[in-house]
Amino acid sequence: MTQRLLICIGAQKAGTTWLADYLRDHPQVHVPPVKEVHFFDARFVPQWCAKYEEEMLAEFQRQTAQLTMESCGNPAIQQRLHAMLLRFRMIANPNEYLRFMSWGAQGVPVLFEATPDYSMLGKDGFRFMREIHPDVRLIFLMRNPADRVWSSMTFNRTHNPKFDIEAMFDRLLEREDFMLLADYERTLQEAQSVFGEDRIHLEFYEHLFNQEAVDRICHFAGIGAKPAEFSTRSNASRSDASGGREEMPQDMRARACAAYAHIYQAIARRFANDIPENWLQDMARYGL
Repeated sequence: MTQRLLICIGAQKAGTTWLADYLRDHPQVHVPPVKEVHFFDARFVPQWCAKYEEEMLAEFQRQTAQLTMESCGNPAIQQRLHAMLLRFRMIANPNEYLRFMSWGAQGVPVLFEATPDYSMLGKDGFRFMREIHPDVRLIFLMRNPADRVWSSMTFNRTHNPKFDIEAMFDRLLEREDFMLLADYERTLQEAQSVFGEDRIHLEFYEHLFNQEAVDRICHFAGIGAKPAEFSTRSNASRSDASGGREEMPQDMRARACAAYAHIYQAIARRFANDIPENWLQDMARYGL
């Protein structure tokens, strides 16, 4: 294969869907119709991610059950169902991953997918990722850890009104998968030990939504710069009663910052001159 494989490995709730939507509209990039592929995480972090295979099967069954004589002829529906069938073939044969990624690519130079749970991978997973294709590059987006976990929880409540943030907050902060998703330094160390620094592009969520940041990503991917639309956000969480963004209660913010203190400190050491202002404010406010 001559195409470059570009993979966004996270972080969750740090702009990955927005970036995928931007690249989906780029003429030099092919993005598969399945939103998150969950190939590497289902294999290497099965205790947390094998569930996605069952969820995709359930979604496939739901969509096929809704087919009618008229909708069977819809090319968009045909394409999505065929892509899902290709995804299921990876379960038995990992070589099907590249077939899935290139299906319908029509010779564009870059294949792209974004699965935030890939940030939970360790060296073995990243090594398998690098060996699957001769030209793999990674993008990793980071967001203020307190804001990221709050966005994740409010997003969960948006899709499940019974999700009780107050009851679950401290329990989830300490749960292994939430900690893995938040531990940017661990992810970077594991990924860089396999890929080196030159094959990984890092960007802060707080810096992402401007043309300069997008141009940097395009340059890293080896594609031409393309104007981006910054007025909307993907996968937004529920607003508060006034229609604005629901703010994180200060007591929860303090607990999240304490739980993730080592992450703030490690990223501050790594990016001393580039840390976003809201990270610095939290570090100063809570003595991190």
